[in-house]
Amino acid sequence: MKTRTVKKRSESDSQIRDDRVEQEDVLAVLVDIDNGHEYYMAMIDSFRLKGREYVVMYNYEPDDGQHAEPEIIILRSVRHTNGEQYFMSIKDRRELDSAFGIFFRRFEEAGRL
Repeated sequence: MKTRTVKKRSESDSQIRDDRVEQEDVLAVLVDIDNGHEYYMAMIDSFRLKGREYVVMYNYEPDDGQHAEPEIIILRSVRHTNGEQYFMSIKDRRELDSAFGIFFRRFEEAGRL
């Protein structure tokens, strides 16, 4: 998926990512390259594991009280030689479990549970 990123100010200053600008949510518009659908996602975290970059996101929807609880998604992040950033689904269950384990540990350490 190709992305565009949009930054949105947040009222909360508690962030998991150490490398993120404080007090900002990073919003991304993911475009499925197969069908062209756009998905609005908020980035929660990013980290490296075994030489690969991963991002953790949830579906972003304005808070109007009518939406279900957000679900997280973990994607592999790859930067193309032309500079475009791509996010790839993780098909291997062990890789996904390892990435989730790292995210969950970081989430706990940040005091978010």
